[in-house]
Amino acid sequence: MFRGLHAPTIEASLVEIKQDGSTGKSIRITRETVIGRSDCDIIYSSDMLLSPRHAALALRGERLHLRDLGSQNGTFLKQRQDTDLAPGDVFLIGRELFRFNVEAGEDNPAATEGTRMMMGMPSLEPAPVSAKLERIQLNGSLIETFKLEKPETTLGRTKGDLVFKNDPYMSGTHARILAQPGRFILQDLKSRNGVYRRLRTEVELQNGDEFFLGEQIFRVALKIS
Repeated sequence: MFRGLHAPTIEASLVEIKQDGSTGKSIRITRETVIGRSDCDIIYSSDMLLSPRHAALALRGERLHLRDLGSQNGTFLKQRQDTDLAPGDVFLIGRELFRFNVEAGEDNPAATEGTRMMMGMPSLEPAPVSAKLERIQLNGSLIETFKLEKPETTLGRTKGDLVFKNDPYMSGTHARILAQPGRFILQDLKSRNGVYRRLRTEVELQNGDEFFLGEQIFRVALKIS
């Protein structure tokens, strides 16, 4: 017998991921849920890298959203596909934290005396762009700067243009930045631990997404029925 239309419902949970890769407890999300060091729904009081109220999850209809609550150290989402980099983006590879920035090149000064007025609209060409990676500390202070002068820049522990041989969490060849006209693209090269990008806005989470804040790593489990 037909009983009418059934509105789909979503079951959302967070699964704790331990340092050795094993899973911990599963936490059901049924309403807006705040994670932090104190005065929250999910509390990790001994994690000193967490802010008191660090990040929040919210169910809206059939979608689960994550946002950072202006925390000191940020909330990081694991990248699932190649994505564009914007100035100021921060991402983690292994245990190395990077900030991406660009600088527009300055035009060469031109003499103005005796120059005739151009009639009509000039053909505008984009100013040259110089991109750089800044290796930073967790508080944002600069450690060192790398210019991105090649079409491809590979980062890894044993091979690449930028090598960090003392980072055991970085794969041999871990990630790559591609320079294309008007854009820079960050690729994960099938690394073991992935690439995590710091949230700048609220994001919608998908089943299987992983994110971390402080020293806590979570995997998202979504089931629609």
